Amino acid sequence: MRAEVLFAAALVCASGCGPEALYADSLGVNAEGWKSAEAAEFLWEVSDTARVHDLYIDVRNDATYPFSNLYLFVDFTFPNGKTNRDTLAVELADAQGNWLGSGSGHVHDHRIVWHDDARFPLQGQYAVRIVHAMRRDPLPGITDVGLRVEYAEPEKAGR
Repeated sequence: MRAEVLFAAALVCASGCGPEALYADSLGVNAEGWKSAEAAEFLWEVSDTARVHDLYIDVRNDATYPFSNLYLFVDFTFPNGKTNRDTLAVELADAQGNWLGSGSGHVHDHRIVWHDDARFPLQGQYAVRIVHAMRRDPLPGITDVGLRVEYAEPEKAGR
């Protein structure tokens, strides 16, 4: 329970200190392990198609995670129903086995840049679906998966 409180406090601090978010949410993963059939799904509305955004995937792991990397399939669905799939390879630990990201002790948070300087071309509801693409299933040690869509810095809008 203490780890969940610390994670929530870290999310509040991170969201209050950074750029404004259009959308931010995080979902807990089954304590028995993240099954590849269990997707983390996120939905949000876009009304301003002129704004530039940065998209991040947040992953939280504990010390029981047995690998230094994580592969993810990320499906992005536009309001018109068209979809794109990205495959992400994420390094969670360095070559010596030291966890990357923020955190201390046995819990570590990773904010992964998925897309920067992104524009949403259509108004309406967008969806992201994230599943792990690791060979081990269920995958132990991943405790939370999230999505954050931030308004990009104003100087990016002119690019």
